[in-house]
This record gives sequence, C-alpha cells and structure tokens, in this order.
Amino acid sequence: MQPDEKTGARRERMAADQRQHAILDAAAQILATHGWDEITVNEILAAAGISKGGFYHHFSSKDDILAALVLRFADAATAAATAGQGSSGAGFVDRLSAYLCGSLEWELDHAGEVISIVRLAQRAGNGALFLELARETERRTLPALKEILSEGLKSGAFEIEDVDMTADLILRISRTRWLRFIELQDAARAGDRAAALADLHRRRRAEQQAYERLLDFPSGSIQLPPESAFERILR
Repeated sequence: MQPDEKTGARRERMAADQRQHAILDAAAQILATHGWDEITVNEILAAAGISKGGFYHHFSSKDDILAALVLRFADAATAAATAGQGSSGAGFVDRLSAYLCGSLEWELDHAGEVISIVRLAQRAGNGALFLELARETERRTLPALKEILSEGLKSGAFEIEDVDMTADLILRISRTRWLRFIELQDAARAGDRAAALADLHRRRRAEQQAYERLLDFPSGSIQLPPESAFERILR
C-alpha cells in the first residue's frame, strides 16, 4: 500500500467528531509556534491527516477554525478552574483561589496559542469577530465563577455588594493581563529581558493584590501560579 493510500484509509476510518477534533488539535499545535496569518488550511489538514472534503464538512473557512479554537480554549480553561476546586478544601475562599489559579495555570501552559489569538484580535478589522467570541466566552466562563461568589456570599464568607459586577471585574483582570504579557514578551525579545521579567513578577503580585482587595480578603488568601509559571511568557 502506498503512503497516500494509508492516509486515505485513515481518513475513511475517522468518524466525523474525530475529524473535527483532529483539525482543531492540529491547528492548536501549529498556533503555539506560528502566527495565525502564517498558517494555511492545507498545513492544518496535512498535520491532521484530513482531506479538504473532510475539512469543509465541519468548517467553511480558516476563520471558522479560529472561532472554534477560542471557544475550545475557554471551555478548557474553565474546566481546569473548576477541577482545581475539589483539591483545595471546602472553604469558599479556597475554592475561589483554586478557580483563579487553575484557570490561569491552564492559560500559562498554553501561552503560545493564547498570545497568537490576542495578537490577532488587536489587528484592524478583527474587532467584530472577537467581540462576538468574547461574549460567547463570557457565557461559558461566568456561570461557574458566579456560582462560587453567590454561594460564598450566602455563607457569609464573602462581603460583596454585587455578584455580577464582581465576576465581571475578575474576568476583566484576566483579559487585560494578556495585553500586558504581549508587551513584556516583545520587550524581552527586543533585548530588555531583565526589565520585562521584573515587570512580569510585578504584574503577578498586582493581580493577586487586586483580587484580594476586590473581595476584602486578607493578604495571601489568593494563591496564583508561581513566578516560574509566569516566566513561560518570555520564552
């Protein structure tokens, strides 16, 4: 059997949901090291072992893959955040800390993909697409966060006036961090790594402090990933 025949046999055996997952897996892997504009559909399909016919069964364009990836990342980060709560104890402060830490840890583990997407979102003409994706991401992300805040408020663990507003502010912090991370990554690549590293550590401390002050928690209540995890941004 020739190599292309092997590939054809593999394509025939792959179920529809497997094809979709294979396309997104391949796109995410390439996106970790390349800008989205550099990536072609053919490169994604070659990496996934999928034919063009199989591709168009699930997606109409490369932008459709990007939209699916953004929502997949949002779901994965939320799953990581909620999974971490089970190992942190029953206290609501611990649950919230685990939620924030778990979500951020996932993002830092996938920093290459996240930064590529944020860079793309900053480009002219992409605002409408990413605004729609941001709204859908909020719809998927906020319920679990609001549940922790609401239950903590009812138990007396949290003293907050408005659950929705508090959740929105927490989400805003998580969004703006990546704009700053991109600036620091660019500075490090331009040769100012020491200053970028110091600013990165400062951002981590400021973010932890912001969460604690927003929720009126004692210093040290919120635990974020260690400095070494943040340093992945500058690689």
